[in-house]
Amino acid sequence: MTYQTVRQVYSAADLPFTQCDSLDFVSGDYDKEIAKRIVKVISEEAPITEWLLIKRVINSFGIYKAGSKIKAHMEKLLMNMRLNDTRDKTGTVYWKEKQRPSSYNVYRIFGAYDETVRDVQYVPDAEIANAAASVLEEENLTYEDLARKTAFLLGYTRMGTNVTAGMKRGIECAVKMKKIRQKSCEYEN
Repeated sequence: MTYQTVRQVYSAADLPFTQCDSLDFVSGDYDKEIAKRIVKVISEEAPITEWLLIKRVINSFGIYKAGSKIKAHMEKLLMNMRLNDTRDKTGTVYWKEKQRPSSYNVYRIFGAYDETVRDVQYVPDAEIANAAASVLEEENLTYEDLARKTAFLLGYTRMGTNVTAGMKRGIECAVKMKKIRQKSCEYEN
């Protein structure tokens, strides 16, 4: 019995642009609009890591760096919204209301636009795990080959430190979730 995965193209949410400085952003005046954009990003991009979610939302307000005040304000809003979330080695991951992390079998590749290219630190472990399981559907590999082919499948052409660490996170997640076996890197029967 094999673990079935689904390949999709990653699509970034199209948010309206509102110019706003950081003091106005944290004042509370924009909280309803920020919450609307959080919901839109989650509905179109989930599962999504907290950092990428914050980045998408603040960038739509013309803010390109999440200082401590902005980060604290976003975290407070996210906590008050009581969203569907889990934790993995990347941090908090937000899911659509109906998504079930335990049965999530999708991995997403880069699309045609720069907004769809995610730094590996923003890719949830579950997606990397699903990509690794997909690679192993075709052949039995060593750990190094599995990491390299999984990275390539996700669109990363070079195995730098961050990509290597990301693949390690995802493969460990795949083993933990019993999508693959650790020693032989084969599917769990």
